[in-house]
Amino acid sequence: MESEQHLRLECENNSQALAWETARSIWRKPTSRTWPNISTDLIKGTAALSFEDDPSKDSERLRILIAMIIWAIWKSRNKITIIDQDVVPNETRETLKGLIRDLIRRSWNATRFLEDGRRLPRQRAIKTLWASGRFVDFRPKIAPSVDST
Repeated sequence: MESEQHLRLECENNSQALAWETARSIWRKPTSRTWPNISTDLIKGTAALSFEDDPSKDSERLRILIAMIIWAIWKSRNKITIIDQDVVPNETRETLKGLIRDLIRRSWNATRFLEDGRRLPRQRAIKTLWASGRFVDFRPKIAPSVDST
């Protein structure tokens, strides 16, 4: 957590600690890998991040989580500094959870438009990425239910 403290993006009131803890919690649901030490250098190199022997797509999931959390922090920072509105303590965390929920639902719903031969492999890839049953409840006929608590 100490290395995460300096990632405030020059904004003390954006409640990012809760958002990082939420990202860590989301990370733990689909994987047994240890949550990495988040540093500015890791964030800068996120696009090149990869793990060896990665059948559960942990590398891709971590890249997505880092990008989403930085976006959520940025949105909160802009609300405070540009719009001059207060940010409630859990707002950045809730923004992060909403972004991830939307990404998963949109990815799943997009598979409906794929040809039959491409739909099932893509659905399997999404299930692998987001841990079917442990983090997301995938139902073929409706949008997935995300447990982002």
